[in-house]
Amino acid sequence: MKVVVAFLLAALCSASLMEAKATEIDASDPRIQLIGRWDRSKSSQPWCAWQGSAIRVRMRGGGVMRVEVETTQTDYVRVVVDGESTKSEKFKISPGRRSYALTQELVESVSHDIEIVKETYSGEGRLTLHGISVDGDLVDVAKLPKMRIEFFGDSNLAGQSLESEKDKHGIEYMGCHFTFAGIAARMLDADYQNISVSGATIGGQLNSVMSFYDRLDFYHAEPKFDFEEFHADVCVINIGANDIGRKRKQQIKADYKTLIAAIRKVRPNAHLVLMNAYGWDRNEPANYTDEIIREINDAKLSQLLFPWLFNEWHGCEYDHAGMAARLVEHIVSLNPKWKSVNRNDVMDGFGRRGNVANGGFEQVAPFGGYGWRYFEDGALRIEDPSKAAEGNFFVRLPAGAGLHQPVPTSKGKRHKMSFKARGDAGCRAMVQVEFRDQAYRNEIEDSAVEFSVTPKTEWSKFDFEFISPDDGDADRSRQPWKAMIHLKSIAGSVDFDDVVMSTD
Repeated sequence: MKVVVAFLLAALCSASLMEAKATEIDASDPRIQLIGRWDRSKSSQPWCAWQGSAIRVRMRGGGVMRVEVETTQTDYVRVVVDGESTKSEKFKISPGRRSYALTQELVESVSHDIEIVKETYSGEGRLTLHGISVDGDLVDVAKLPKMRIEFFGDSNLAGQSLESEKDKHGIEYMGCHFTFAGIAARMLDADYQNISVSGATIGGQLNSVMSFYDRLDFYHAEPKFDFEEFHADVCVINIGANDIGRKRKQQIKADYKTLIAAIRKVRPNAHLVLMNAYGWDRNEPANYTDEIIREINDAKLSQLLFPWLFNEWHGCEYDHAGMAARLVEHIVSLNPKWKSVNRNDVMDGFGRRGNVANGGFEQVAPFGGYGWRYFEDGALRIEDPSKAAEGNFFVRLPAGAGLHQPVPTSKGKRHKMSFKARGDAGCRAMVQVEFRDQAYRNEIEDSAVEFSVTPKTEWSKFDFEFISPDDGDADRSRQPWKAMIHLKSIAGSVDFDDVVMSTD
């Protein structure tokens, strides 16, 4: 079924928006589901602030649905029809009280689920729902999923630079639906809350999860959120990167314990997952998360560690998909009743078992990224089954252009790599492998290896091996945990395809 969604400002002079058959529905109507954190103290004007909050309805038939909302800042929302996240669209909404029209080419004989997700949290941006009108009628929506997950974190969880492979900032590159929180919730058929802001720390008075975990609005201490409105089965605490370098280990551990105790007080029965990335510092919180778990001694407290494989930037959608896959595996292991019922709806940018991710360039994330990053523009992902070495896609690098992708490694590991390449007459290509230790952006001196090749005009396969450094450095400054794989065109235009790695 083809679905076309347009989210347009409804002009009062438009006759199509003023037809008598439109049914006006108050915001308090039980057929309207409010997902996430909402203030419902005024039932006819509920409002939300946190990203990931959503309005969900089930509309019978095709036609037009209008939603009247009021916003205090410019924000973005995403409209998802019938659960088709990868076909959904993101729209900009402006400050003020306005009616927006959602038009669809939908099958009229069946009901359709429509979800409007608050993608961003811009400044003191609140969104108030004033009502809905439809050409037809709303019907009772499906029952809410039984499972609920609550997330707490910083800029990565908040979707900073989610739609930019080059870590561009700005609200237009932010999002929530395709963060690891949104992806994991869909995989588990769960509802979720995303309580996170850029720059957040673990504890302290300002900009810490401890200061806002119980708020309806980050910028105001009151009103508080009523935790009875959302009985979370799992709470995921993804925080700590911004504490590195600001506090010593013992203070960071103490802040974790204070935060966990506060969340445990309001979530007495939930499983708490302390989810930490590693790859920022040789003495980062991920190195001693297990100590915190042991010292708290809570049967429903666990840890999940994952490598920060984002070029030390914020994660893109495909990076978040990799985090979501690991998180879902962990959550499923906590309770036999919990199952992964849906496939990951975004390509997974985490390589597995020593391999690179998306080495055939066949997959792509909703925003357009495909798992490889670049410092300068120029790389082209081309769809042409007749010219690809395998599958339907390959990558073309004009002279001077390059792609890179990090993969986990450790000292003394033997890696095997192969790829197929072709190019213009006289072209030259290079694969460079750069090793980094656990510290932020710390390349291990004199550790890089390079392999130069001269591709022919037809596809040729190239193979080589390399070993990660192992010099027994006691302070771990030369102990690799990541290898940066660079594909480069040195001269002429070079095509790459079918990149494969393995690790002994």
